[in-house]
Amino acid sequence: MKDSHLLPLLTLAKKIKDKGSVYISSKEFGTELGVSQQTASRWLVELESCGAIERKFVKGGQTVTLTQQGKSYLKTIFLDLCGLFIKKNNKIIIEGIIISGLGEGKYYVSRPFYKKQFENNLGFTPFPGTLNIKLTEETDILLRNFLDRCPSSIVESGTDEGRSFGHVRCYKALIEDKIKGALIIPLRTHHPPNVVEIIAPKNLKNFLKKKDGDYIRIKIEV
Repeated sequence: MKDSHLLPLLTLAKKIKDKGSVYISSKEFGTELGVSQQTASRWLVELESCGAIERKFVKGGQTVTLTQQGKSYLKTIFLDLCGLFIKKNNKIIIEGIIISGLGEGKYYVSRPFYKKQFENNLGFTPFPGTLNIKLTEETDILLRNFLDRCPSSIVESGTDEGRSFGHVRCYKALIEDKIKGALIIPLRTHHPPNVVEIIAPKNLKNFLKKKDGDYIRIKIEV
């Protein structure tokens, strides 16, 4: 995909949003982009040829759908822009809803070698348990993915009770602007990519008076 494809692809994506597809004529598309109908038509052909969009011709124009490849390209651009404009000691904010976990967080956080490292790296003794947050918005999921590019505090792997445990990446965070904690990303996890875990020195549900299904806001240091 050429760099010149970014603006027309982004324009289409903004028009499509959650609708799945959009009806548009080459003339209308050209007017919106400030180019001729011929240029707009050529861009649509090129975007279709490289697999970024799918078109279905109808009377007076066409319906345009963004493909997975087109979405992936825009997501990569988003992450690159985050890397460009989010500098060290900045903060990113993600939001999601509280969901129930399997109860494994209490066991893992309580392992002595983990607990000591959390205390040394984060400056607090974590409450024995994690709070699971499901990210529902695409932007929040992308910002979570951006964390993979950011430096983190590392809680090293170890063994306990004859079991081995992987290392954990930690990012200091302010939860609901009320309590300091951390977002943790274990090397070994059963969670899907849109679920994150946070820890804090207190029982977060009790302290924040939150329950499953409630939204929660996390300000993460990067």
